[in-house]
Amino acid sequence: MSKVKTRQKVILFTCSWHAYSSLEAVARERISCSTAVVPIRLSCLGRISPGIILKAFEGGAAGVLLLGCPEGQCRYQTGNLEARKVVEETRSLLLLLGYDENRLEYQLLPAENGEKYLEVLNQFLERVQNGRKKS
Repeated sequence: MSKVKTRQKVILFTCSWHAYSSLEAVARERISCSTAVVPIRLSCLGRISPGIILKAFEGGAAGVLLLGCPEGQCRYQTGNLEARKVVEETRSLLLLLGYDENRLEYQLLPAENGEKYLEVLNQFLERVQNGRKKS
């Protein structure tokens, strides 16, 4: 489990399909996750906007992680592509506002893959805690 301070929240936006099913797989296995993570389920990450992401940082989030469907597997066809555009736009805004752009990440996650979910989440939590750039 990551050692991000529990008062430092990491907001996790997931789509309702692939990424969320991976989170559910972790829960079914009763694997504990960091209490710093606040998961927010969206019908599709294509519905996210820069304003929602920036609001998370304004509210004190140490980082924001978006987990979406793999390319070609979005239930709404282009939601993951739209989300990628929003993340790139938001990164530019974060730089203008003086935030570290590495505190925002977008990953594609296959369905029912609890191991991959934990790997991505723990790497992000460690990076946010230590202030390291994505390798």
